[in-house]
Amino acid sequence: MFKHGFRLAVFIVVTGPLISTAVIASDLIFAQADTSTSGEEKKSKLIDLWQPGDPGQRMNIRGRVTSIDGTPLGGIQIFLRQANGDGDYTDNYRATLETDARGRYQFGSVVPGNYFGARHVHITVYQNGFEYFETSILFKGDPNLDEHYEYGTAIFLEESTVKGDTIMFGRFDIVLTPE
Repeated sequence: MFKHGFRLAVFIVVTGPLISTAVIASDLIFAQADTSTSGEEKKSKLIDLWQPGDPGQRMNIRGRVTSIDGTPLGGIQIFLRQANGDGDYTDNYRATLETDARGRYQFGSVVPGNYFGARHVHITVYQNGFEYFETSILFKGDPNLDEHYEYGTAIFLEESTVKGDTIMFGRFDIVLTPE
């Protein structure tokens, strides 16, 4: 900001007040454009299933729901359930998410523990006008995941540190087919 202000001051001294007024006005227009764009780019609301003290590695998954032609689908309900970090199914790890107007969703949880096979999160979507969608999010690098496990899509989780906590981040997009 200081660097920009210094350049503007030099410009005013050299070119005079008439041209500087035009420059200031254009800077205000760009600032307003940046403000409105950032409002539109806000992340979708995070539904966090994780609670302090829960066993397992924290993770956040985000994605988008679109129709087969790429149109974002807002207001779509996504049902998810998974095991906790110890591999036990509990009601704490079930939720219904809803996509925002741009088809985006996100949830926080833990990387599920091993429950008779590969670690996974069950995803179900049934929406009028679209075919029933059911699959599992699987995790690349899971030692229990092999070529014989066909039900689901493996995603990569990337580790990051947020406010001193290590969290795994992944992306899972859903494409719905019209009936």
